[in-house]
Amino acid sequence: FLIKNHSTGNVLLIAFLGFGFGYMAPKWMMLQVARDRRRKAAEELPLLIDLLRLLQGIGMSVDQSLHIIDNELSASMPVLGKELHLASRQYANGRTREQSLRRLSTIFDNEDIHAITRLIIQVDQYGGAVQEPLQQFSDRIREQRKFDMKEQVGKLTVKMTSVMVITLLPALLIITGGSGFLAIIRTLGTIGN
Repeated sequence: FLIKNHSTGNVLLIAFLGFGFGYMAPKWMMLQVARDRRRKAAEELPLLIDLLRLLQGIGMSVDQSLHIIDNELSASMPVLGKELHLASRQYANGRTREQSLRRLSTIFDNEDIHAITRLIIQVDQYGGAVQEPLQQFSDRIREQRKFDMKEQVGKLTVKMTSVMVITLLPALLIITGGSGFLAIIRTLGTIGN
């Protein structure tokens, strides 16, 4: 009777853990996919800004710039290109520029993407020169990326230091102190005889 209850308890525990893992695994996978999309969108943002600045610099309107980016240059930006395509379709179907860019503004949880969509909306509503703000915005994002890279290099240096201490320090002690330890062991061996 005790063996039967013990195996039933194990089966129930395994079933509970399996159900919990089966329930949570898709959520964990989707969180990872969302994290990757946010990272890719942040990496594509400087290219989007440079393209907008270039197209605005040659005299195109915001609509023309977004249309060219959507139709001809979206392959270079897979994540943001799809979102801009969706926004362009919504705008062509009668939504305002603000309504069509709302998803792009909020989906990635990125303040820089939100700021660029706000800038596009303001230029669309009020007009004006956008090349200088885009230049400043591009410079600011590039500086931020440099700081992020420096931070990652600093973290990597700390991680590599701990790895080097764990792996190389014993080898270094053996190489530098090995002959001394052998001499001490030989001396102690001769003292005992």
